[in-house]
This record gives sequence, C-alpha cells and structure tokens, in this order.
Amino acid sequence: MRKAALFIVFLFLASAVSLVLADTQIDKSKVHFYMYGTKTCPHCKKMKEEIPKQFGEQSLTYYELIDNEENGALFSEVYQLTGISGVPAIGIAYDNKLYAIIEGEFNVSATTEIIKTAQENNGLILFVGGKAYILKNETHIEMLEKLFIEHKSALNETQTSSTQSPSKEGICGPGLIFAFALVPLLFKRRR
Repeated sequence: MRKAALFIVFLFLASAVSLVLADTQIDKSKVHFYMYGTKTCPHCKKMKEEIPKQFGEQSLTYYELIDNEENGALFSEVYQLTGISGVPAIGIAYDNKLYAIIEGEFNVSATTEIIKTAQENNGLILFVGGKAYILKNETHIEMLEKLFIEHKSALNETQTSSTQSPSKEGICGPGLIFAFALVPLLFKRRR
C-alpha cells in the first residue's frame, strides 16, 4: 500500500513539473508584436497599452496608418494577402518568426497559447472576421513576415498599384460587423 501511495505522489509531482515546463517553453522576451493601426482607433489604443504591460516596453512595433503613405501601402498588401481591412492588425512573432496575425483586439494573456498552437500545427494562425485559419503555405507566410517584421513590400509594384486597397484609416475593429448586424433590426422597427 505504501508503494502505491509513493507511486501516486511521484506521478502527481511529475505531472506538475511537466505542466510547469510546458508553460515556460515560450520565452516572453522573444515575443514581439507588430501592429498596423490608427491614432483615432480606441481598439488600437487599448492594444498599445496592454501589450507592453504584459510583455515589456520594447515588445511592440507600431505602424501608424494616418498620414503615412508607406504604412498605408504596406497595409494595403496585408489586406490583399489576408482580407484584413480593420485595425488593429497585429502580427505576433516569436524568435523573429511570425506565428499569428489578428484583426482587432484580443486577450494578450493568451499570446503564449496562440504561439504554441501555431507551432503544433506548423503554420501561422490568422484571425480575421471572427474566424481562425491556419496558413501553411511557406511562400505566403514569408510574404506576411516581410510586411510585418521587415516592414517591406511583399508584392511587386504593378500588383500594388492595380488593386483596390482599403482606406488609410481602415475600419476600426469589428464594430462594422456589429453595425451590419443591426441594420435589419432598424428596418424591422420601421414597419
């Protein structure tokens, strides 16, 4: 009986140690956020405050879209590659590799789990329009890394100039989706 009790205690301690080791796998000092946003967006402002609180002052690179043609052109490419038209558009990198792109606000404390999930699935997680996708195409991921991490154009000049791009202010967060959902209610009340 005593051997069984010792074995159970050993299993408990081993599982506790493995949980702690699994949780510390992600070194927070190697996590970096790249955010396209606007100074008029309350969601951008919130993320600009929350990210440094949890990951340090140097953990965020911010690309302002208002009155910045270069950032606007790069964000246009982000739109072409991902369909993201709202801000904030946040890239999450770990050890200089992009693992997630998120449209809108998110729970910053979930960052390590997002990175782990992307690593387990050998891809990049894209959160857009309230849905999550796993991108596995290396060429596509490299283009997104160029836009977020390197802050350089990923598409050639002719593609960028010939396609439609979002406005330089973009759509602030998921509020537009909520507004569209309310339109039928407004018409219903008038009847």
